[in-house]
Amino acid sequence: MNHTPQIKKAIQFAARKHHGQFRVEKEPSPYITHLFSVALLVAEDGAHDDVVTAALLHDTLEDTDTTREELVSMFNERVTELVESVSEMKEKDGKKLDWKERKADYLARLENADEDAIRIAIADKVDNVEDRIDGYTKEGDAFLRRWKRPNEDYLWFYGEALRIAQARLPNHPLTKRLAQVHAKEKEVFAGV
Repeated sequence: MNHTPQIKKAIQFAARKHHGQFRVEKEPSPYITHLFSVALLVAEDGAHDDVVTAALLHDTLEDTDTTREELVSMFNERVTELVESVSEMKEKDGKKLDWKERKADYLARLENADEDAIRIAIADKVDNVEDRIDGYTKEGDAFLRRWKRPNEDYLWFYGEALRIAQARLPNHPLTKRLAQVHAKEKEVFAGV
């Protein structure tokens, strides 16, 4: 990952905005570790600085008090559009969406998102699935008790994200990696 002024600013912004947030693990790690992992995956793929920046910020609109206007003023319209493309909407038409509705809306928007947004989304799913596999391998059923949804919901969601990735970027290295980790996820969580 290039250490440009924009990426440095994104690292600092994300660290401030996600301060106090942790991953769902037995020994929780700061949430920023997930953002770094996603950014590194897209950076290793040769992504432009705006794409790496959006990867670092991909959960700010969804999980913090960050506004669209704030992202535009701190970064630029392109970064903001990418972050919006990979953010789940918590409300639609004045109605609060439940988990399944949020995921279905996200997947529907991902179907038509631009390729850079899809790369960020795939990298996000790769990191999430790898963390789920690692957590379950270390902790077994105790790991699953910390998650709010039944395991089959997560398998459905990651399977649908993979379907979209394979349709939109079928030969991309990140798509192939997601296919591998999702296959392993199904194997590890079979019968759970």
